[in-house]
Amino acid sequence: MIVIPPIDITDAMLTSSSAYEAAPAAYNSGTTYSINAYVSVAGSLGQITVYRSLQNSNLNHTPASSPSWWENHCNTYNVYNGSTNYLVDEYAIDTTTHKIYRSLVHPNSGNAQTNTDFWEFIGTTNRWAMFDTDRSAGTVQAAPIVAVLTPGQRVNSLALTGLIGSYVTVSMTVSAVSVFSRTISITGRQTLTWSDYFFGDFEQVESVLITDLPPYSNGVITVTISGTGVVQCSSLVIGLVVNIGKVIYGARNDALNFSRIERDDFGNSVLVPRRTVPKTNQTILFNKNQTNTLIGIRKLLNAKPAVWSGVDDENSDYFESLLIIGIYKQFEIELTHPSHGMLNLELEEL
Repeated sequence: MIVIPPIDITDAMLTSSSAYEAAPAAYNSGTTYSINAYVSVAGSLGQITVYRSLQNSNLNHTPASSPSWWENHCNTYNVYNGSTNYLVDEYAIDTTTHKIYRSLVHPNSGNAQTNTDFWEFIGTTNRWAMFDTDRSAGTVQAAPIVAVLTPGQRVNSLALTGLIGSYVTVSMTVSAVSVFSRTISITGRQTLTWSDYFFGDFEQVESVLITDLPPYSNGVITVTISGTGVVQCSSLVIGLVVNIGKVIYGARNDALNFSRIERDDFGNSVLVPRRTVPKTNQTILFNKNQTNTLIGIRKLLNAKPAVWSGVDDENSDYFESLLIIGIYKQFEIELTHPSHGMLNLELEEL
């Protein structure tokens, strides 16, 4: 089993991203746009849609009603302005903390977004959502998502989860020289019968794990998620991998179900679907010379999310079921034998 303690991605590390946070200039019907030009169209309550021009000589074509001229690229919100008087349910973002807030009252002017009497925290902005370890949200936009990272320190591993798309390409350059490049298909299908082989639907592969990046301290990593239409990445984590032993047979994949499932006085079912939070339980066999490493990992990752993978082979049908981005709930080290011990590990996703 491996664990990747994540490196916190800072503004300085995110060299560029194709996802917008602060919106580009507003669309102007009198402007002629070239291909790949970006514009914004304001909606209600602070919401903004970003469009990309699909052709040159793009003049006087309204983005929302001209799909042959404009592509809906992504959504964002107005940047918070202390002099604006916000309405109830109006959204605004903080581009310093990369957070989205919703106004709770009106009038609402000059009140810090951290003031919970006036603002409610909603989540991370679309540009930064993929660097948040919460797999229930993510960066969503028209293909492709392209993120360029300059960690400024040694990393050898990268994990992507909550993927929607066709391919993931990860590359690294050092002083503009390519030192690593890999493209991975993130669609597949089960072919248990001949009917499946010829007619089976393709399924989305939601996770990718790479643990052999060259550990350069000055590497520049580019991650591209491509496909047709809308693509998504819920989490992107980089760091240095740590091997903590071998998962023995009998590991369990479970979930915390927060849905409302009950019956009324007449026996009718009341079903309200809510989030299901994955969790795993596994026992790990480790060599005794790894004991201090395990104790250090337990201390380092106390109430801190990380990437945990119980299966080394991502082509295994068990791979996804033992991949967690989350926290440990139990980390019990048994000094069982003279040469090796057992680690009882319970993991829970955020």
